[in-house]
Amino acid sequence: MSVRSLSTLILSAAMLTAPAAVAAQEVPVEDTAEFQVAGNTPVICTLALGTGSEDGLYNFSTADRNVYRVDQMLDAATLSTRAASFQITMDGVCNSAHRIRVESLNNGLWQLSELPPERPQGFATAVPYDLTARWTDQVVRLSADAAVRGTTERSVPIASAASGELTLRFEIAAGATNLAANAPMIAGAYSDTLTIVLEPQQ
Repeated sequence: MSVRSLSTLILSAAMLTAPAAVAAQEVPVEDTAEFQVAGNTPVICTLALGTGSEDGLYNFSTADRNVYRVDQMLDAATLSTRAASFQITMDGVCNSAHRIRVESLNNGLWQLSELPPERPQGFATAVPYDLTARWTDQVVRLSADAAVRGTTERSVPIASAASGELTLRFEIAAGATNLAANAPMIAGAYSDTLTIVLEPQQ
């Protein structure tokens, strides 16, 4: 009995050690390679007109949504300005901190043919207006008072990247002139150029 037990023990030990010997002969060899992938995202702001389906035009018309014309500039009784307004929506995006800037080239709608400082006695030669831009949670207001012809602008910084709709509203009040309320307007063509900018902060 003791010999059988000894044989059994020896056989069991041999069966346990055999797989370890086989494993030692098949150790896998591995190798690695590393690759670095890099890129750069430029700082960009974009701004584009929306579809136009929600444009609000009052006493205004537009053919190409770049030029807006007052339909009836004068009140027939006073020869002063009639109320007029438009509102447009643009799609904007900036991928970094940026600012929104609104600019009026002339600080009002000025008569194109006027040679300052000459002005006919008792007649107005420019039309003041209000411009309001809404972007993210910020509002930029520019009041072009037409007191002096020249560029005027307003800007507001935005501390982070943003995307969404930018709403722009332009308003002329009834009787608004650069002389006095309800003053008659001298005949002629009137114009101003508005610029709306989303620009990265420097």
